[in-house]
Amino acid sequence: MESLIGQQLGDYLLESELGRGSMGVVFRARHVTQDKQYAVKVLLEALSADMSFVTRFTREARIIAGLHHPNIVRVYDAGRHGQHLYFVMEYFSGVTAGQLLKERGRLPVRQVIEISAQAADALDYAHTTGRLVHRDIKPENLLVDRWFRVKMLDFGLARVEGLDSITRVGTVVGSLYYVAPEQLLNHKLDGRTDIYALGVSMYEMLTGQRPYRGQTLTEMSRAIISAVAVPPHQIEPSVPPELERIISKAMARDLAERYARASELYIDLRALQSTLDPGNNPGGQAAASQTPGASRSMPLATLQHGQQAATQPPATAALQQAPQTFTEHRTLRTVLRPMTLEPAPPESQREQLPSHPLLPPHQDR
Repeated sequence: MESLIGQQLGDYLLESELGRGSMGVVFRARHVTQDKQYAVKVLLEALSADMSFVTRFTREARIIAGLHHPNIVRVYDAGRHGQHLYFVMEYFSGVTAGQLLKERGRLPVRQVIEISAQAADALDYAHTTGRLVHRDIKPENLLVDRWFRVKMLDFGLARVEGLDSITRVGTVVGSLYYVAPEQLLNHKLDGRTDIYALGVSMYEMLTGQRPYRGQTLTEMSRAIISAVAVPPHQIEPSVPPELERIISKAMARDLAERYARASELYIDLRALQSTLDPGNNPGGQAAASQTPGASRSMPLATLQHGQQAATQPPATAALQQAPQTFTEHRTLRTVLRPMTLEPAPPESQREQLPSHPLLPPHQDR
């Protein structure tokens, strides 16, 4: 695809490229009349004549447009400009968990728990309300901003209950490293397939390694179906036993032993989080008692000046002026990680702040 930067698609002026995949390119764009930033995904021109890719692309836009969850990227508009098919999403300034892994090698335990809990909540919503299976959960499809809020991306391979499949029988879709055994065995898929992929992603984020390897597709498939993964704590000793148990259950080959619902995974992650940070559980509520989908207003953690100077980069003026409370979906547990997260600034100031990882490589709390 020739560079589209500087061109206008509909009401959107493409300013820079944010990323690209096998089916499309995502650009940062500005609405010419609203003067507001958006992310615009454009189908690769070479695929625009293939109706299977056009169908998959338009289906992705429709699927995401029907999902309304704080941890799933929103779609606002779609259209065609000349030969270019595109849809418009919210612009979320951040990097993927996959990019963080490349920069740091691995992520600290508390950050992995936070990212994974938000992802599990998004999956529970997608499975129960959207009645779909994502089929491509991996660190590269989890976008994280500097306050460790997560947005799930790329529903291009999603299978929706009640819609005809556009994947040929016997074809394995998704990234092989995260494909569940039942996908390789051509069994019926459900939400537990995504839970498996999130378990593999957690393993990788904690250890910097994938649980199964192979030099060829055959070797890789055989490993996923029958090999024994090295326990995470043997690679990274800081992994708590309970977190290792959670990952093992999420990655169980036997579907009966795997988490039945992503909400169960979410509850276990929040319960573990509350034991790691017991003094920061507001109101004395146990994390395991939370109801998925609930929202609440919570106080932001107050940092001691000495701690802040020792463990975080200097606060910007915008952060120093941040409000002392803000309402957010219950997946954003800022009070549980006062040494990891910064208070979110007012909405009007967020785009002016750089988006970068808060912690240097290998630093845990």
